[in-house]
Amino acid sequence: MLIQASWPALANRRSTGGLDNAGRHGFRYEPGYGRKWGSLMRLLRLLFAVLLVLAAIAPARAQDSILDTVLKRDKIIVATYSTSPPLAYVDEKGDLVGFEIDMAREIAKDLLGDPKKVEFVVVQSDGRFPAALSGKVDFGLCSTTIYPDRAARIAFTRPYLDTGNSLIARKDAKIKTIQELNDPKYTYAILNVPPAIERAKQLLPNVKQLLLDSPSALFLAVKTGRATAFNIDKPIADFYEHENDDLMRLDVSGTPFAYVAQDAIFMKPGDLKWWLFLDTFVGELRYGSRYNKYQEWYQKWLHKDAPPQRSYDFNKY
Repeated sequence: MLIQASWPALANRRSTGGLDNAGRHGFRYEPGYGRKWGSLMRLLRLLFAVLLVLAAIAPARAQDSILDTVLKRDKIIVATYSTSPPLAYVDEKGDLVGFEIDMAREIAKDLLGDPKKVEFVVVQSDGRFPAALSGKVDFGLCSTTIYPDRAARIAFTRPYLDTGNSLIARKDAKIKTIQELNDPKYTYAILNVPPAIERAKQLLPNVKQLLLDSPSALFLAVKTGRATAFNIDKPIADFYEHENDDLMRLDVSGTPFAYVAQDAIFMKPGDLKWWLFLDTFVGELRYGSRYNKYQEWYQKWLHKDAPPQRSYDFNKY
């Protein structure tokens, strides 16, 4: 037997149990039950919405810092070049050596207690940032200059090296200045990266460009005669000029090539804990407790003294 009753009709009935007019199962209705039920449902919907929000943000909060991952892995993974002497290159024994390689090993020693607990991933200039952003490496040491447009998509520590741009040319080209290089009869080799390309357009609009992927490729292009001159960071230019009597540095006075640039460690943005560790390391290297190492590497790889820790005598203050 089917009993049909509207909600208002049921709302007017009371029962003390047993058989009654509302059915045969002891149905009991209290006055105000509808309002209470509606309030309960609204509360449940609110709680459900809160749970959805918490579920959405929980993975981000639970995600480990790269620092935690490195400590668990017991190894750091570092992007580097292999053709940028004296910063990072392969020596005659086939080993990666250089200023930046020593830096990476010192970071491994400070963090994990062993300078050998580091894995190097060799990259080209256009692959360094994707390697960090994808998580393939923990950070990069690739003679990478800080630029505002880069900082919009990649995180930098404070600079570990004050540098700049230098132009190295063949001596037999018989040119001495950047202005003389700006001629269609000359070929200018540069890295295939936006800052270098933009500088060439602004300052050397008439020269023929040769875009290459590594500092060693730039050097070989000039040595073999494919190019007349190449542009590279000052420490690398210093090395090639010192090692090759047939090359010379061009005068870039009064141009942006003469401005100071700054190289820094780069990493995936958004990880404050990891950035703070690496930035602190660089700060101590340049100005604090690791300055002896900084001086040692400068003399070993760049053949000169490091910049002073302070521009003043701190013993006077």
